[in-house]
Amino acid sequence: MPAQRYIVAQVGARRRYKVPALLASAGMLTRFYTDMCGNLGLGRLLAFGAPFCADLVRLAGRQVPPSVTPLTRAFPLRTACHLWRERLSNGKSDERFRANLRWQCALGRAAIRPGFFDATHFYSMLGEFPTLMIAAKQRGLEVVSEVYILLSTERILAEERRRFAGWESDHRDLASIRREFFADDALLTHSDFFVCPSEAVRNDLILNHGVAAQTAAVIPYGMDPRFLELRPKPRRGRVLFAGTAELRKGIHYLAMAAEKLAGRKPSLDFIVAGNVSQAVAGQPVCRHLAFQGRVPYHRIHEEFQTADVFVLPTLAEGSAEVIYEALAAGLPVITTQSAGSVVRDGIEGKIVPERDPVALAAAIDELVEDRAMRNRMAVAARERARNFTWDRYGERLLFQLRSLPH
Repeated sequence: MPAQRYIVAQVGARRRYKVPALLASAGMLTRFYTDMCGNLGLGRLLAFGAPFCADLVRLAGRQVPPSVTPLTRAFPLRTACHLWRERLSNGKSDERFRANLRWQCALGRAAIRPGFFDATHFYSMLGEFPTLMIAAKQRGLEVVSEVYILLSTERILAEERRRFAGWESDHRDLASIRREFFADDALLTHSDFFVCPSEAVRNDLILNHGVAAQTAAVIPYGMDPRFLELRPKPRRGRVLFAGTAELRKGIHYLAMAAEKLAGRKPSLDFIVAGNVSQAVAGQPVCRHLAFQGRVPYHRIHEEFQTADVFVLPTLAEGSAEVIYEALAAGLPVITTQSAGSVVRDGIEGKIVPERDPVALAAAIDELVEDRAMRNRMAVAARERARNFTWDRYGERLLFQLRSLPH
């Protein structure tokens, strides 16, 4: 049976290029296509301007691993033009989405030109580089698609924006915009196999999108084992939320829970570490939340060390990586089923229903007040995390990919 040979296409540095690096280390990577990175070609030149521009700081951080760089082809000119046009656009969400799809298609067409070499498989990140994915399928490659977030996210978020008008801009019907480019959903119709980070994502594919159960596997994500080495210094009542403060992640339900607790538990501190819009931060119900803004990755460990409890009342994720990190740091976690986490209710934390600020407030109150329970869960959290390092993720993913048809 011939060996598997993969082409991987991804926009950005998702998980610091774990998938192409993993396949390269296993001798299974033929080519890696990406938009722009900070250590190759034009991207490398632009990254020298990092001291003067925040966008270029992020670009400089996109470092393709040495094992992957000889096999990498980036398309920085198309990407730079796209970003420039985006800055000059009128800011309407539907126009930005349409422009992004147009750019993604252009990336795919550009990546087709070098050819498919000796590839037997194509690894897609949620349908990125769609024209390349379609061409790969037409040439007989097996298409593996990683679905890193619930495919039903758009529907869930549209409903939430209707319920909480004024928190975020209202997006148009994105499905109808996609149909301007493709007659059907290319991700669903051109994928042979789906890699899901959680049962929540797999179940969503099967129940809501018609995917056959035998074509979808769960491969949980991981975390940097350095989080296991952190020395916890919890401050009682310090409740930490890390991530973008937005409706999808349930920031409004955390705000409601904080308001319920504020009167009788004034010693609680609700820390929000992540980007936040003025529209969200200015909501009256958010007055009990302390918004820290975006905390650089190299400093987030400080927030984990001093937190008492980690909270993420999200409505839609794939498998929130920040929860793996919180567990490794020895933090009990309060989250929802939709987080796609590896937290077990009553062992490493609490699983509360989505959209339920009363249950969320009760769980926070219980963990902060019952120190024996809180400390027991903290120990269990760190033990649970040991089974979910990035090395273990790599082992699981390679095992699953090697079992696919050649």
